[in-house]
Amino acid sequence: MSNRKNYNSIVFLTTLSLYLGLVLAGGAATPTVFAQAATTRNFDIKSEIVVEDDLDKKPDDIESSDLENSLDSYFNNIEKLFGNLRKLNEDEKFVLDYDSFEVNELGFVPCNVDGDPVRTSTLFQIIDNLWLEPVITDARYSFEGWKFLSDCLKDDKFKRGISQGVALKFIYDKSELKVEISAFKSSPRRAEQLVERFNQAHKIYELDEEEVIIKKIYENTTFSAENNQVFIVTRLPRASIDELLAKK
Repeated sequence: MSNRKNYNSIVFLTTLSLYLGLVLAGGAATPTVFAQAATTRNFDIKSEIVVEDDLDKKPDDIESSDLENSLDSYFNNIEKLFGNLRKLNEDEKFVLDYDSFEVNELGFVPCNVDGDPVRTSTLFQIIDNLWLEPVITDARYSFEGWKFLSDCLKDDKFKRGISQGVALKFIYDKSELKVEISAFKSSPRRAEQLVERFNQAHKIYELDEEEVIIKKIYENTTFSAENNQVFIVTRLPRASIDELLAKK
């Protein structure tokens, strides 16, 4: 598995169905601003959710097999993103020394709802190259299934009053490619416990030495906890990107 400086800024707060409707209706039209929620202040996922520390004191109930499968999916999704960027680079539609992008998305689904739940999300993105838009969109959708890592927390977004949320970042700033997932737990201790389990799963992850990109992603991925949040972060420095681009 492994034109230019046309700044596109999109900010929206909507359900997924509304977002898809806007995309389908807009087609190839000039990008527009859908809302102003993230334009008047810095977009900070840490200020977007209120946590009740006493919601859940039991040990983390996520299965170990889920963590192992999630790591595999995480590495493969970043490999796919990198492969798409490499293809654009080969076609001279993405220039490492010129282009950049930043994407921040915070999404929620209601807890304890049968069937396909309604999803609400806040998206802030700056993409200075229109060729990158479908690549970034594809990457965002690839990471949609990570809300299972979060606890059900109180909020006013849905009728039931509780939801699971996860934050996602993609950043390329000419020096590195960064991918970050952040999950919300009900307490700092539960966040630390999940990080400990991820570190264990990471240590026993079986690498195929022939999968050069996956190996590099694995080596540059870390797990950490801050307050009630769990962070999974991959940083591919520019030297690694240049090396991987040189290898077919």
